[in-house]
Amino acid sequence: MASVPHRYLKDNDGEDYFPVTHEDAIIWKNPLEDEDLTGIAGKVAKLETLVSEQDKALKLHDATIGDMVGDTGWIDIDVPTTMKNKAVGTGFKCGIREVRAGNSLTPRMFVVRSIRLNVSNITEKSMQIAQLPTGFVTNNQSFMARGQGYRHPLTIECLKDGSVMAFVHPEDQKLTNWVYQEFTWLE
Repeated sequence: MASVPHRYLKDNDGEDYFPVTHEDAIIWKNPLEDEDLTGIAGKVAKLETLVSEQDKALKLHDATIGDMVGDTGWIDIDVPTTMKNKAVGTGFKCGIREVRAGNSLTPRMFVVRSIRLNVSNITEKSMQIAQLPTGFVTNNQSFMARGQGYRHPLTIECLKDGSVMAFVHPEDQKLTNWVYQEFTWLE
């Protein structure tokens, strides 16, 4: 077994001694008799109330601004298979997107909605080219869309019932038209 070196105090004659003290030299207070600690139950209750109030405030904060910003990402829309994503084969796909800032609990809220169209085989003067989910369009929206080079622009209308209509200029109605464009509006 290894030996542990000890140091002992030495007196003036070089003799080892062990210091001792009297119990009156030690200052000690019984915590159970301390006046500050006798009301600990009341203090704990006050802390619990404070924590509860802060928890309620955090929950209200989360409810108020927790959903302040939202983005659906691009969501596929219903387009006839013979027309869908065929205007530009390597381009973006037909879809819708909603980006929201604010919520019903804040005084100012706005929603940015977008639609991407990659649609071909538009042959009639007026034809439905897509169907959006009900409620996506609050007010009818109308856009001018570019198609082939020297042709007239197509008019695209997104209606409240969710239908997306394409209107072709009379000079281009006997031709096959397409639209590859993104439209965005503020609600």
